[in-house]
Amino acid sequence: MRGVSTDPIIPRPTKYKEFLKTLAENSTIWFTIVLKETGEFMGQCSIKWTEPVKNRDGLLGISMFPKFWGKGYGTEATTFIVDHAFRALGVQRVSLTVLEGNEAAIEVYKKIGFKEEGRKRRGNWIDGHWEDSLSMGVLDEEWAERYWKER
Repeated sequence: MRGVSTDPIIPRPTKYKEFLKTLAENSTIWFTIVLKETGEFMGQCSIKWTEPVKNRDGLLGISMFPKFWGKGYGTEATTFIVDHAFRALGVQRVSLTVLEGNEAAIEVYKKIGFKEEGRKRRGNWIDGHWEDSLSMGVLDEEWAERYWKER
């Protein structure tokens, strides 16, 4: 999974149940991505309310196993969760952070309407080198204009 470091110095949860408990205790909604035909686990995506909640900003996260990359599944999952965040959760913007080296993801985000909003230089140490982190976002009215208008 791109963006998931294999660096041994990063602490890992000692038990999977503890990890799941941590996820359940915060304000994040998790979705499992499965292959419709077989039910095979492909990855996960999430939307998290950012603080302060009054700003109605949802933080998007997604990760998929490499064998599913480049087949449109990430685009489909990302479009679904962003649409859900606007329609069902009432956020007014969806934000994300992506590593500059993840060109395929950046292309997907731009294709579905995200705009680059900032860059954190040398924001992440991954696989033995520094990469910039890009901040991207899409607003509710931009999404509505693109996806909800009558066609």
